[in-house]
Amino acid sequence: MNTPTALITKNPAKTRQAALLCLVLALLGITKVAAETRTIEFVGKAYDVETSELLYTEEHRLEQEDGVPRQETVRYITSNGDRLAQKDMTYWRPTRPAYQLTVTDPARTELVKPDDDGVSIESVESGTLEWSEDAASVIDGGFHYFIVDHFDTLLAGDTVDFQFLAPTRVRWLGLRVSPVDQIEGQLVLELNVQNRVLSWVISDIELTYDIDTQRLLSYRGLTNLPKPGGGNYTANIEYQYPEGH
Repeated sequence: MNTPTALITKNPAKTRQAALLCLVLALLGITKVAAETRTIEFVGKAYDVETSELLYTEEHRLEQEDGVPRQETVRYITSNGDRLAQKDMTYWRPTRPAYQLTVTDPARTELVKPDDDGVSIESVESGTLEWSEDAASVIDGGFHYFIVDHFDTLLAGDTVDFQFLAPTRVRWLGLRVSPVDQIEGQLVLELNVQNRVLSWVISDIELTYDIDTQRLLSYRGLTNLPKPGGGNYTANIEYQYPEGH
């Protein structure tokens, strides 16, 4: 009895057919990957924490591939329709996006570029930093993906530490995220500074997540968006997502 190998050797036509089948399957695989690329648009409404006045709206356009973030643009628009700023992010890694932030008032541009060795920064101050060896290094909106990566740990009631990039100071800032409550399918987290001295001047940030979808529902505290006249906005940001996403 001939083995399968012998059959293939004696039937060149079957060999060509098999090769063609493999090529077709490979092309189908490529098509499948492309079909899983999608764009999600959502908004965040930022309100003054004391007066509840609408300060600005974040307009997010996020491109994902197989559920992994690739590109994101965030436009910051005043209630009058004027542009405060725009941020363009490329997710070198989900927790470490490269980005360019262009601010209208005060007029300035901030550039952050991560690579294998560390991160280069052009901001109020400029320089380079190596990745922290003490804890995970996180950049800008990458904090959301860091929290998602540790969601089960936080649900279990444990705290998680990480180093967050402070680009205007060209330094890492030690942060701790702690679960404080679970209510009606939502997980409430508190983000605070590990350094005791800095914790006196930087207030805690409150984050609320939907447990099932792991979406960020609200953010309350100091933002990274500069405001005219100096300092950064402090806001209560409520996020709204399209149905089915």
